[in-house]
Amino acid sequence: MPGWSKAGTSPRPPRHAYADNTAPSYTYACRLYPDNFRLVKGPSAIRLTALANRRFRGLLLIWAGVPIAVLYLWGGLVEPLLLGTYQGDFQESYLRAAGRIAAGLDPYDLCQRFGCLEPTGPQYVMPPLLAWLLQPAVHVDGHALGVAVIIVLNAALVVFLWFALKALKVNDWQLAVLLVLVALTFGVTGNIEEGQVNLLLLALSGIWLLAWVDGGWWGGLALGGEVALKLIQAPVGVLVLAGRRWSMLAAAAATGIVLWLVAAPQYLLEYLFRVLPAISAGTGLYENHSPGGTITRLFQPDTFLGAVRGSPPTARAITLGIAVAALALTLWVLRPQAVAATGRALEAGAIVAVTPIVASYSWGTHLVLLLLPMLVLIAWGVRNLDWTVLGLVAAGYLFISPGHHWLQALLASGYSNLFVLRVMAEFGMVGIVAIWIASLLAVGRERNLRASHGLAAEKC
Repeated sequence: MPGWSKAGTSPRPPRHAYADNTAPSYTYACRLYPDNFRLVKGPSAIRLTALANRRFRGLLLIWAGVPIAVLYLWGGLVEPLLLGTYQGDFQESYLRAAGRIAAGLDPYDLCQRFGCLEPTGPQYVMPPLLAWLLQPAVHVDGHALGVAVIIVLNAALVVFLWFALKALKVNDWQLAVLLVLVALTFGVTGNIEEGQVNLLLLALSGIWLLAWVDGGWWGGLALGGEVALKLIQAPVGVLVLAGRRWSMLAAAAATGIVLWLVAAPQYLLEYLFRVLPAISAGTGLYENHSPGGTITRLFQPDTFLGAVRGSPPTARAITLGIAVAALALTLWVLRPQAVAATGRALEAGAIVAVTPIVASYSWGTHLVLLLLPMLVLIAWGVRNLDWTVLGLVAAGYLFISPGHHWLQALLASGYSNLFVLRVMAEFGMVGIVAIWIASLLAVGRERNLRASHGLAAEKC
């Protein structure tokens, strides 16, 4: 197989060679890797399958990649530019709030009048920074503004992919194409159609990932800006603190505080003490993929379709307990701190993967919480031929994206079997947990591979 050294390996035996069950338990093989050698089980190293053939893999990627690229270019760029540039969330929430700030009015007026029990719809429920930054766009022509938003969001996706591939040290074009295809098919077009800020956050998270892997403090600037725009990525700060990256932590804190103090600070206290507690209470709406959504739907079934809003106190307490337990387990698994770049990338993936479990709500469109750990795990799983990790990521992908789209299609068609719909509403939560488990499993297995490094280097 390409990428494997000849030293320490043996020629592939005939198919009948081990018919008498005398095959050795392990055959060691050494693989050149960006930061060191690997030790893997021999059967995985020498077995030839269709996917082990590089030419076949290339043809398969081209066969799948061409239609995916065409569909993305049409749905994410050409169609919105030619047939319409109206983005719901951008126009109804972000730009509306920007107009109110520009007029000296409260951007959180809808939260005061109707409540902010769910982070959706025209209510502006983020820190004032984004609305404050958008003030110059309030009086720009709607079509021109829509075009600009589409271009900026596509550029943000490119920035994320470039930094992520660099952080993961992806030098093989086949692995790079695979990761790009996964990104293009995971809800990106929906975020572009709505003008969601998630893609900008994703770009900042890619910058932070590269800094974390390379040990640079400047990733704190990206993290601080990300949290200042939307608090959903705040749990990543726990990893920075636990890893004692003091310069990165200081840069993140300083960046976030400065941005909050210069961006309409007169509304900051209202956001922190009225809006944030309200949306942090959780919701049982079917679009909420977090464990908090599942618990709320169990205790208050009428929240499933939004007939009742909010989350009962018991559900909130259980949700908090799950969040604390998940975060504590993740930090425990991450001990001790990784030294090599691969381990640090898995650390980053694990702490981001636990964020949807810690958050009181998590939509399937939250790319910043899902796509980064998926790409980290796929890159690691492919390099290590770890089918368990890859299988868990694939399950997460299918449950979160196609599974949720299936549920939405049934709801739109008028399907009325509430039991089936309730079960399908938990697909997203199952997918999130699968990705989180895969991240913890990969961290443990990477540590074991590192512990075996000395033996592998000696045999090579």
